[in-house]
Amino acid sequence: MNNAPLAALLLLLASAASAGDWLADADKAAREAVIPGAAQPEAPKAAWMPFVPASRLFSGEIPVQGWWPMEEETATGSVFRLLGGDSHSGAARTVLSVRFYDKDTPGFLPIKQAVELMRRDDKESKRAITAVRPVRVGLGLARTFEIVETRRIPADEGPSFEEELHHYVAVIPVGEAYYLVRLISSRATYLEYRDDFVRFMKSLRTLSR
Repeated sequence: MNNAPLAALLLLLASAASAGDWLADADKAAREAVIPGAAQPEAPKAAWMPFVPASRLFSGEIPVQGWWPMEEETATGSVFRLLGGDSHSGAARTVLSVRFYDKDTPGFLPIKQAVELMRRDDKESKRAITAVRPVRVGLGLARTFEIVETRRIPADEGPSFEEELHHYVAVIPVGEAYYLVRLISSRATYLEYRDDFVRFMKSLRTLSR
């Protein structure tokens, strides 16, 4: 029996497989190559999705992974929270929160007074506060600032320790009313959340409720 055609077919298949392996290896090597002086390729961005809480407090975008949305009713209205990861100590959790204040809110303060109150010095927490910086967002011009403070965690009775926390704060006017957006994390990891805070803040829109 002449096995030449079969041998030729096996040789062709083997060559194709080898070519495929070589191409895969070459592609992997190219992606992992480090060229001196060249910028590293950016890591893939985490996916985000449109989101509207049950209260219709706002519409916006939130990350698909690593965060857990929740909402609760308080004496001053609905509060939306996006829960992130724990700090390195495990005592503090990263939280992004959204509140809406208008003239019907108990204890309502006009936006200027509200910002001044939030920026008030507190010697017990050793606060450091940045200057107010305007940032253009979807709803207009936000007033943003940052706070660094030291808190004893947990605050109730029992064993506790001090942890340095960082706040990104944005007050976003909607007529005479305003949104208060705040992201609190440990000082050690706050830079990891800056882009998330800015993206969420810029995606925020108001809804008729």
